[in-house]
Amino acid sequence: MRVRVRDMQNLPLFFAPAARVVGRVERAVIGDDLRLAYVVVETDEHGPGLVMAQDLTLTPESVIIHDLNSIKSYQHGEELSIYQRKLGDSIFDAEGKELGVVSDFLLSDDQQVREIEVSAGILSDILQGRRQIPVDQVNWKSINGGLIEEQGGNMQ
Repeated sequence: MRVRVRDMQNLPLFFAPAARVVGRVERAVIGDDLRLAYVVVETDEHGPGLVMAQDLTLTPESVIIHDLNSIKSYQHGEELSIYQRKLGDSIFDAEGKELGVVSDFLLSDDQQVREIEVSAGILSDILQGRRQIPVDQVNWKSINGGLIEEQGGNMQ
């Protein structure tokens, strides 16, 4: 299973023991370790809250919780999510050719970012699709740029 971080917005927050939706995901926060740190949610009964990654199960259709107490109080503020810092970064191959810009992160079952999605532009994205590159092949050389270092694998 792979879930795009942008696709998490508006996912239902599903409380499994009562089989009911108790809210919606507003955004996901990715830590500097490239793991899901928590999700910010809007709940039906208590307004804004957050759920730590260890307290949820992520599926392509919902964010599942098993305890309503896992929804913690949340005051709107600035998250230091690497996701917002890296979106739009240019990605280059070893020969200096720009492959495109980071358009999303893809989370695996263990809530770890395993791939980045790279957009080469609207026309190219429509004709060829967006490229997914394993995050361990990206060497962030600058604040807003990365270099692909192939490790014997094929890039999509």
